[in-house]
Formats: sequence, C-alpha cells, structure tokens
Amino acid sequence: MAGISPDEQSVFLNVPYDRGYERNFVALISALVSLGRKPRCVLEIRERGQGRLSRLIGLLASCRISIHDLSRAGVPVRFNLPFELGLACALSAYGEEHGFIILEKERHRLDRTLSDLKGQDPYIHEGKPRVLISCVLDALGNEEAEPDPLEVHRLWKELWALAVSLKRKHGHRDIFNRLIFHKLVAAATDLASKAGLITP
Repeated sequence: MAGISPDEQSVFLNVPYDRGYERNFVALISALVSLGRKPRCVLEIRERGQGRLSRLIGLLASCRISIHDLSRAGVPVRFNLPFELGLACALSAYGEEHGFIILEKERHRLDRTLSDLKGQDPYIHEGKPRVLISCVLDALGNEEAEPDPLEVHRLWKELWALAVSLKRKHGHRDIFNRLIFHKLVAAATDLASKAGLITP
C-alpha cells in the first residue's frame, strides 16, 4: 500500500474472535511478545468514520507480517478469516513488504477449504495453546530470539489468569476488546522482560 512503511516488529493477527478461541489468542500474544514482536489487530483501532475495510487494510499494510488462523472451518462459515488472508496475499503479490503465516487445527484440511493455496503449508496447532506457541516460535524465531517454549508457556499461564480477571473486571463476555487487548500486550511485555525473554 503506497506510502505505508511496514513496522518490522509488528504482526497482524487475523483470528476467530469468539470465546472458544480466547486461550489461543492469549497464546499468540505470549509467543509474539516473547519474540520481541508487537501483536496488532483490528480490535485496537476505534471507528472514526473511515470504515472497517479501509482501517483493516491500513493496519495490515503497516505490519511486516501477518498470522492467519483458519481453524474455524465449521458452520457458520467465517468468511472474514480467508478474506483477510486474501488481502495479505494481495499485499505480498503486488510488491508490498508483507509476509504471512497460516495456522490450522487439522492437517490437510486447507487443501479442501482453500485449494488456491496448495503448496503453502500451514502450521498445525491442534487447537492447543502449547502447540500454537511452538508453531509461532518455529515460524518467527531466529538465533537472536529463540525463547524456551516452556518459559513462554509459563508466561501464557500467568497471562491467561490476568485475561480471565480483566474480562470479569470490565464486565465483558469475552476478551476481544480494545482496552483488554492493550492491557494483555502490556502485561505480556512486562512478564517477558521479568523472565529474561526480552530486553526491556
């Protein structure tokens, strides 16, 4: 997207925003922060009249990489998830500095649900936070940032307890709220720093 320079550390999250995905959402935040990355998602941007699609494209283009979890292939079908992956594919294909990672719950299902992406192997997380953490560390880790998966899982447990507390405190049915998202990212950063996973 012309005029937008992507932030090398920012990672856009395209995930199912439902209560059944909360633990995995917290796992994504935990893993990304432990790698020194900045989780971004559409939850954090207030609506100011420019429309959801334009702000979504702008946010996506401002991130160097995006993660797309297509694990909700049931009914009702979630069209937003593959649509946002399509936007990321378009950014990548038309010369923008954007890479993308695909997550799935089951092996080989992507061949049936999105056959245009044959040859693009998704990371399989089985619906489990611990496995999802390993997937993210495998996809984005390097010699400079290679945290111990067990340490990240411990961080996730603390962050999940906070997520439950924040949901209760703010009176929300789920954690998919701008304020809660910002508080979780800030808390994850603090926990990762105290654990020595990242440099403050």
